[in-house]
Amino acid sequence: MAAAKKAASGSKPRVGKKKARVAKAAKTARQKPAKAASVPTSAGTGAASGQGAKGLRVRMYRVGFGDFFLLTVSTAKGDKHILIDCGVHAVDLGSIQAAVAQMAADCGKQLALVIMTHRHADHISGFAKCSDVFSQITVDRVWMPWFEDPTNPVATKFQTNLTALAGQLSLRLAARGDQSAAMMDNITGGMGAAGGSGNQKALDVLHNGFKNKPAHDFYKAGDPANLPQDLVDAGLTAQLLGPPGDTKLIAQMTNTADQYLAEAMQDDDEPAKTFLKAFQANIYPDHAFKFFAADKVKALIDGVRPDVLAARAQAADKTLNNQSLLILFSFGGKNLLFAGDAQWGNWENFLYGGAFGTPGHTQMTKQATDILNSIDFYKVGHHGSRNATPKDAVAAMRHGCVGMCSTQIGAYNEVPREPLLQALRGRMDGQLARSDQVGVAQKPADPSAGQVPTNFKSSGTLFIDYDF
Repeated sequence: MAAAKKAASGSKPRVGKKKARVAKAAKTARQKPAKAASVPTSAGTGAASGQGAKGLRVRMYRVGFGDFFLLTVSTAKGDKHILIDCGVHAVDLGSIQAAVAQMAADCGKQLALVIMTHRHADHISGFAKCSDVFSQITVDRVWMPWFEDPTNPVATKFQTNLTALAGQLSLRLAARGDQSAAMMDNITGGMGAAGGSGNQKALDVLHNGFKNKPAHDFYKAGDPANLPQDLVDAGLTAQLLGPPGDTKLIAQMTNTADQYLAEAMQDDDEPAKTFLKAFQANIYPDHAFKFFAADKVKALIDGVRPDVLAARAQAADKTLNNQSLLILFSFGGKNLLFAGDAQWGNWENFLYGGAFGTPGHTQMTKQATDILNSIDFYKVGHHGSRNATPKDAVAAMRHGCVGMCSTQIGAYNEVPREPLLQALRGRMDGQLARSDQVGVAQKPADPSAGQVPTNFKSSGTLFIDYDF
């Protein structure tokens, strides 16, 4: 696993983007007709040799605004299970304990693989909340992004600085009642009385809190995947498509031209770009225009200038999303893409092979096109946010694939993004399931989320299944 353990510390900076070229390239990529499906080849035997994907299931739990997925694979030694994230943050429904208990019972307290896509609380808090249950579970391997490798000095410094910044911003934003403090708590898991990160307990469980001492792998895009032998023997393969090793790409969080924004709709987390009423002089009577003392002028300016603290909070939050593992699983001729919360820098590395708009990276690569043309399942990135599933990616997805979106109406502004969900439903012939389409003991299903699609299974509470 030397290749997996050795995470890249960054590549040479690429030349700057030219807006006209980027816009033209984006338009060309979206207008380009989809190629015929090209299913990634599998090196395994058994299921991968053409017997079909019978015995392959994806389960999505409803916990609120968070990710909790269980992938089950039929093998010669019985069902083997892959846990992909376990967390909740905003709108915590209090159901994660019941979900973890049921998961542990269903898998017989044995997991072949545990995957942490990235360290946001809405993806890992369950490991801390249910540490007593996880301490009874045997795990073969644990996968994390290369940023979690304790032997990599670049990764260690990056995470330490990011957590420290989030902690400082959280305190300052919370002191003034700013909602951006919630984003910082997602990075830290909340700060304890001694200043420690609440997410650290979840990370401690992932590193040392299982019944046994599993092997750990720290991945970047292109690393060979090390699967437990039982899964390999069954025919399961995996490709690591993200995150990139280049920290400059990790910092690239958004590309508005490739996002699903409704016409005249403001971004989820960016301030309005129009002038505030305070600057529209025609709405005030003449006597409103008078001289103010210097301190009053300063207070007025401070009240309307761009919020530097909130902007820094948003940047830190999105940078962590871009650390997400982006994984393609293949089994029995079926291809499943799990995107974590990957944002633009992670996606552009996968879609274009590097910084979009730079020489050699102006259109989708053949590998990315072939993969998207062949997928049968897509875990919708970042809970259906507008900044985590690019238009080019959706346009290349195979018609008739299915999807799951772990989301929660009302957790954040304009999430899930309806223009994105409409586009995905179009590619999926309506077979897009949402976690809030089923209820839990504490909260019924949300009627506005719609019904569970016909090809999915659900008992009506706690989780939704898709069987291949």
